[in-house]
Amino acid sequence: MSTRLRPLLIVIICALIAGASGYVALDRWQRATIFSVELGESRWWREPAPGTEIFDIKLAGNGTVRAWYLAHTDPKAPTVLYLHGSRWNLNGSVFRIERWREMGFSVLAIDYRGFGDSSPLLPSQASATEDAVAALQELERRQPHPSRRYVYGHSLGGAIAVAVAARTAQPEFAGLILESTFTNIQDMIPTTGYSAIPGLNLLITQPFDSVASIKQVRSPILFLHGTNDRIVPHTMSDLLFTAAQGRSNTVQQLVKIEGASHSGASRSGLAYEEAIKDFVGLTSSPSHPAAIYQARH
Repeated sequence: MSTRLRPLLIVIICALIAGASGYVALDRWQRATIFSVELGESRWWREPAPGTEIFDIKLAGNGTVRAWYLAHTDPKAPTVLYLHGSRWNLNGSVFRIERWREMGFSVLAIDYRGFGDSSPLLPSQASATEDAVAALQELERRQPHPSRRYVYGHSLGGAIAVAVAARTAQPEFAGLILESTFTNIQDMIPTTGYSAIPGLNLLITQPFDSVASIKQVRSPILFLHGTNDRIVPHTMSDLLFTAAQGRSNTVQQLVKIEGASHSGASRSGLAYEEAIKDFVGLTSSPSHPAAIYQARH
C-alpha cells in the first residue's frame, strides 16, 4: 500500500468507527427514552388481582417474558392480550386489567423484556414486538377460538400491537383495540421536550410507524382516545383511523371519550365499556353517552 494512502485509510476507518459508535449511542438513548422503564413504584402500584396465574413465556432465543393470566368465571368469555405502555410494569396496570375482566374478558398480560420480572434488557421496537408475538402464541394456546381472541394496546402498547398485527399474514384474532395510541415517534417529537434538537426527526432509530403499518392490519380495529389526553394528542387516533380506511374487506371504529385523560379512559364511565362491548359483540344496544362522536367504516 502506498505510504500516501495509508493515513487516508486510517482517517476513513476512524470516521466509520466514530459514526458507528454515534449511531449505537443514539439508538440506546432513543430506546431508553421511549420505553422510560421506571424501577420504582407508581402511586397506583398494586399486587396482581386474586386468582392471577403468574408464569414465564420462554422465547425461542434467550430470555423469558413474565406473563399474568386472569381468567373470567365464564369459560366462554373472550380473551384479550393486554400490552401496556411505557414506564410502568404490570403492577402499574392492575386497575386496567381488572377493568377488562369486569367487562367480561379473560386477560393475558405481559411485561416486555426490561420490565418487571421479565429478562433484563434495554427494550427496543424489535424486542418488544418479539415479546408480543410470543404472547400472541400463548393467547392462541389458552383461547383456541380465533373469534374470541383480541389484542389490546395502550399508548406505546398500541404501537406494539399494530406492529404485531401488521406482520400477521391472516387474522389470528378477532379484533385489535388501540387506546391513546400515537401515529409514530417522529410525530411525537413536537409534543416532547426534545423538539428543539435540530434534525432529530431525521435520526429516528425506533420509528414505531403505526400510521404506515396499520394499513397492513387485516383484522377489525377499534380506536379509543380521551379528548383530554395531554401526552398523546387525540387527533392522532383520527390520523390512524383515516390511514386504516384504505384497507379492504374489514372495518374500523373510532370512539372519543369526552374529558378522559391519557390513562383515565377505562375509568371514565359507560362510554368506554359500551364501545368495547359493541365492538366485540357483547352487547346489542350501544349508546356511548360520553363519546363526542363515533366514526365507523
